[in-house]
Amino acid sequence: MKLQAKDLALVSLFSAACIVIGYGKGLSLPLLPGVVEFMAVVIFVSGFMFGWLVGALNGALTLAVYMLVPYSFAHPGAWLFVVSPILLIVMAGLGALYGMVGGIVGRRSSNKSITPRFAAIMALWGFALTFAYDILSSVGFYVAYPGIYPSVWEAIYMTFVPAWMPYPPIIHTVTNTIVFALVAPPLVKAIRIFRRT
Repeated sequence: MKLQAKDLALVSLFSAACIVIGYGKGLSLPLLPGVVEFMAVVIFVSGFMFGWLVGALNGALTLAVYMLVPYSFAHPGAWLFVVSPILLIVMAGLGALYGMVGGIVGRRSSNKSITPRFAAIMALWGFALTFAYDILSSVGFYVAYPGIYPSVWEAIYMTFVPAWMPYPPIIHTVTNTIVFALVAPPLVKAIRIFRRT
């Protein structure tokens, strides 16, 4: 697939929107648990509506910037101050995964209208992708910062039963399932309306 100027513009637009959403959520809703986030659904929808390449580039760029410019409200790894290059690559890859899968699902989707079934499909994708994201980011954290966990299995275990985090990452999976069900359908509908005008 050839990257066109329009695609680059869409990647820039969506990445900027995702970063503003990520940082804005932390500043405006600091009491909302850190595991409730809206960037992933926007990355997924960017791929769903504009193709896997736009979605993948958007996801990689968004997560790279989000990890490189941390602050305490943004994400749990912010206390590290310096992000490991290994973790940065893992997180950018996982961001790209959301957009790439969104593009593949969008290409195969025959849903022309927003229905409860469509919302359920979005919820299922939100669950599957975030479950994979939470486990693989734990593995990435283990590889990037050796010595914190005694084994990779311990890092994965901490995804489900943390000893020190107030909200286990598995709650991120549950909340993203809900966020995908509630946010993806109206966002897809709004973009479809905007594209027709």
